[in-house]
Amino acid sequence: MKWKKKIWVFDDIISIEQQQHIKKMMIGSETAGSDFPWHFIPDVTGGGSQDKRPGFGQTFIRDGAIKSHEAYIKMLEPLWKNCMEKVKHKTNTVGKYSVVKSRTFLQLPLNGLSGGEYDAHHIDLMEEHFALLYYVCDADGDTVIFENLYSKNNPKPPALHELKEKMRVTPKQGRVVIFDGYYWHTATQPTKRVRCVINTDVVQHA
Repeated sequence: MKWKKKIWVFDDIISIEQQQHIKKMMIGSETAGSDFPWHFIPDVTGGGSQDKRPGFGQTFIRDGAIKSHEAYIKMLEPLWKNCMEKVKHKTNTVGKYSVVKSRTFLQLPLNGLSGGEYDAHHIDLMEEHFALLYYVCDADGDTVIFENLYSKNNPKPPALHELKEKMRVTPKQGRVVIFDGYYWHTATQPTKRVRCVINTDVVQHA
């Protein structure tokens, strides 16, 4: 699989109109809110920091099955399609891909938290996959991708002192980072602006 050990960042992966539609549906506009069905999460870090970092989430797809309203799936289909086309172009292959997991997270800016900068480093799936991380709006709270790779022979997460940063990606509306899902990765807590991302995991079929 030619996308293994690869990381790509694309701006304006979908049209401005599509970007604005997603943003309006999920977080509203400067003058109006949104009725998107967010669910409260007491700690989006998974326990990786001393202080809890609350946020909100919603699941679109789990284990390949749709878990959300059809309107939200239709909203995301152009994003997924364009991302998969980018992977095909970059790898010069015609692969068959399917979305097995897709979620969104909304984090509010928080200051004065104790603990390290990183949320808990993780991978999304144990099976081989690539991840699509789309930024709904401009924000702080970088995504950090580490050089460390998950191995089935050694599935234990690396210790903090073993982590080595490979790339940081700053949230920007319309930006997507596509990367081998076996790279350990994490988010950092926003302190200035709302951070909203759509996290999708894709597997390739032979």
